[in-house]
Amino acid sequence: MPITINGERIEDALFLEEFRHLGGQSIDPTQPGAEHELDRLRHLAERRVLRNVLLRQRAIAAGFTVTPEEVLNERSRQWGTSSASVCTQVMASSIAGHLLIEKYCHWLTRHELRPSRAEVERFYREHREQFRIPEQIEAAHIVCNIERPADEPIARDRIQQAEEQLNRGVAFPKVAERFSDCGGKATLGWIERGTMVEAFDEVVFALKPGQRSPIFQTVFGLHIATVLRRKSAGYESLEELRLNIARHILEERKNRTIAAATEEAYRAATIEGTL
Repeated sequence: MPITINGERIEDALFLEEFRHLGGQSIDPTQPGAEHELDRLRHLAERRVLRNVLLRQRAIAAGFTVTPEEVLNERSRQWGTSSASVCTQVMASSIAGHLLIEKYCHWLTRHELRPSRAEVERFYREHREQFRIPEQIEAAHIVCNIERPADEPIARDRIQQAEEQLNRGVAFPKVAERFSDCGGKATLGWIERGTMVEAFDEVVFALKPGQRSPIFQTVFGLHIATVLRRKSAGYESLEELRLNIARHILEERKNRTIAAATEEAYRAATIEGTL
């Protein structure tokens, strides 16, 4: 049933829209654990709607406004200029509400201090495992697919022809273009263990740069692979991450400030009805 928040009627449709946005309607209720997940998403949808209503009300009380031009500009940014002129009252109201919240939150957090170099460095030390880079290889392969048992003789003949061409010194990309079922594309780019199937990883990660594998088989078919380059496991450097870490710390500070303001608004709110 609808509820009222500080005298404003909030229809069930708003909660349902947020629930859909969170993917609630894509969950099969017959699957194990579905009931728990559905309850979790319902409660999350309720909290998000309540938060947005309270912050929008606070924004209006603080004197923030949104012009029709700002609404149309935001509509254009989200959906493109071709559809910018088609904006229903419901859409316009929703966009205006989000813009009000955005302005209010920006105002709330305007005095948050950027983290110092020492804070960034401490965060890096304390969360270093988050920045671990697994071993990676840049690989290329030729594959002849086997989708059913009858395909295997043809696939094996093609992959053996490819191997013969490679043994004669024909370049790997040229051979892949002629024989591979990957649309002639040989390179896989940089991959880490788990990107491909286990049978592929076992062969390819054992190769050294410049080395080529013999013919081997996975669930997809028959392959020949080569490693172009290898990167050892390690950590991203602090200098590479410094800006992103600083942004993360600042964003966390802002989120805490907004959460505190939301909690304060909730304690002061008059809510009638049951969430």
